[in-house]
Amino acid sequence: MEPFDSTLLEKVKKKIATEANLVETKAWSQKDFEFLSFFIEEKTGCRLSVSTLKRIWSNDYQRLPHISTLDALSTVAFDKNWQHLKSASITNLNAKKAGSFKKISVGQKKSYRKIAIGLLLVIPTVLILIGGATAIQKGQSKKTEVTEVSFGHTKTLENQLPNTVVFQYDIEAIDADRFFLQQSWDRSRRVEIFKGARERTDIYYVPGYFTAKLIADEEVIKEMPVHITYKNWFIAARQPMSNIVTFDKDLWLRKDYLGIDAETLGSKGIDVNRNFQLAYYHVKHFGVDGDNLTYQASFKMDSLENVDCPIMNIHLQGTNGYYWIMIGNKGCGSELSQRIGDKFHDGKTQDLTKLTTNMYQWNEFEIRTVDKNVHIAVNGSEVLSTSYKTPIDEIMEISYFFNGMGLIDNVELRDGQEEIKFSDEFQEYREHVP
Repeated sequence: MEPFDSTLLEKVKKKIATEANLVETKAWSQKDFEFLSFFIEEKTGCRLSVSTLKRIWSNDYQRLPHISTLDALSTVAFDKNWQHLKSASITNLNAKKAGSFKKISVGQKKSYRKIAIGLLLVIPTVLILIGGATAIQKGQSKKTEVTEVSFGHTKTLENQLPNTVVFQYDIEAIDADRFFLQQSWDRSRRVEIFKGARERTDIYYVPGYFTAKLIADEEVIKEMPVHITYKNWFIAARQPMSNIVTFDKDLWLRKDYLGIDAETLGSKGIDVNRNFQLAYYHVKHFGVDGDNLTYQASFKMDSLENVDCPIMNIHLQGTNGYYWIMIGNKGCGSELSQRIGDKFHDGKTQDLTKLTTNMYQWNEFEIRTVDKNVHIAVNGSEVLSTSYKTPIDEIMEISYFFNGMGLIDNVELRDGQEEIKFSDEFQEYREHVP
């Protein structure tokens, strides 16, 4: 990597840290890098992974990052893509040096002229290596920078699981060592793809509104939504997170609420005495604007010896953003965080103890949003009031995630006109008693 590139990248990093109010770079925590990833995505629409940002800020790289990453960083810092920023920086550097010629002796002029000529010879090579599109001299063939990548998909089933999805892609023009297709946020659902092929199939075992990613080395170069719908509620468990176990309807509790018992979990290999996740999904197009809605539900958890802080995550996924609301047991406020659109609340740096309750009894929960102004209530009392700017848009998924044995009931989703668009009291699951 050329020294000029390294110096310019350091300048970009310093400017970004200042813009994001993260100045003590050596003391950054995981949360700081997560915030930086969100900050960059909000400014540019390009999502850079936490691992990529850690590598860049720790200077743990042998060559320049991918051009799409450089473009995102330089856009945040100076509102220019990398090539334009570099060209402008070189021009400014040469102008400063040219202005100093009057003070240079004859011998120094000859020496400087050699350096300048050498620099002019090096610039074309550097720009070609980073995918530059500018013709440096008359008669030189142009090299087009790749800005668009072909990426599409076709579902093989509707409202059924598992569901094989056929991904179509074109990566022939991209320069990278390795390529991957990742079906969602879950890195364990990543598969390698290769040049010379145009299709790859992958299986979705749970429903959801996912963002599939096309990755060159470790950089996301293209994303697209994949909506895996299902005709009913869907129950799954993970232990560990890379291992997904699903449960047919005939294994659910025969109660007037939705749940599953420890014996059934054990029959599928889930050890409730070790860490596991239990999830409930309902995924379809609900016809509700995520920026104007009312959502209500009841929930509780059963006590487990190995779970000191029982926590429930309520997830409403829109086409452009989402709600991620964590409710925990009394005393566990520090473990909570909330993401609502572009607004993030962290229990480590903010008092979220109002979002704690007795998780071992039935509780009532409500989200009420009007024009991006959000009010969250637990058992009739407001526990969080906030607002956001970036639209969440149409709701495509409702899901719950528990770090133990969780139960839900009385789910209701209304639109901005208070019209009920979805509700379930789970009466149909109750075991019939003559």
